[in-house]
Amino acid sequence: MTEPLAASRTSLSALKLRLQRERALIALFDIGRQKGYGLRAAKLYAFGVFASYAFAIALTSGPERTATIHGFLRAAVVSLSWAVGALAALGSAQALAAQSERDALSTLALQRGIPHSALLRARMWAASVRVARLVGVPALLLVAVGLLRGANVTWALTVAPALIVYTSALGLALALLAHFAAELSPRHPRALLLALVLGPFLISLAFPAFPSLPHAFDALLTRLLAPGASLS
Repeated sequence: MTEPLAASRTSLSALKLRLQRERALIALFDIGRQKGYGLRAAKLYAFGVFASYAFAIALTSGPERTATIHGFLRAAVVSLSWAVGALAALGSAQALAAQSERDALSTLALQRGIPHSALLRARMWAASVRVARLVGVPALLLVAVGLLRGANVTWALTVAPALIVYTSALGLALALLAHFAAELSPRHPRALLLALVLGPFLISLAFPAFPSLPHAFDALLTRLLAPGASLS
C-alpha cells in the first residue's frame, strides 16, 4: 500500500517540477522578447487602438448604447487581431529563427538536462501567450470601458469569456505559423509567415470559398460574440 502511494507522490513531484521548469522557460523567452522592435511596435499600436475605441465608446449615448458599444468592440478586436497580433507574430517568427539564441539555449538545455522538445514547446507557448495578451488585454479593457459607460452587465459577462477564448485561439494559431515559418525558412521567417497568412487571404478575395486564416477567425469571432450581440 505504501509503495504505490510513494510512487504516486514521486510521479506528482516529477510532474510538478516539470511544469515549473516549463513555466520558467516560457517566462524566460517572454522576457527575452521585451526589447524586440516588433513587440514594441505591437504594444504601441495596441495602445493606439485601445485609446481610439475607448474614446469612441465614451462618446456613445442613446437607447441603443450597448449595441453601439458592441459594434465598436468587435471592430477593435478585428484591428487588434490583424495589426497588433500580426506585428507580434512577425517578431516572434524572427526571434524563433535567431540561430545564435537557438544554439545558446540548446547548449543550456543539454547542460541542465532539459530536452530539446521542451525548449521548442516553451518558445511556441511564449509566442502564443504574447499574442493573446497583446490582443486580449486591450479588448477586455474596452469591455470595462463599456461597462463604465452604461453597457449591460449581462452583456459584459457574456462577451469577456468569449474574447478570452478567441484571443487564446488566435495566439496559438499565429504562434504555430510563426514556429513553422522559423523552422522552414530561418533566413526569411517573416516573409514566409506573411505569405502563409496573406496568400490564402488574397486568393479568397477572388474565390470566397477558399479558406484563409483571417476569414476563419472572423467567423469564429462572429460566432463567439453572437450571444453578446443578442443581449445588446
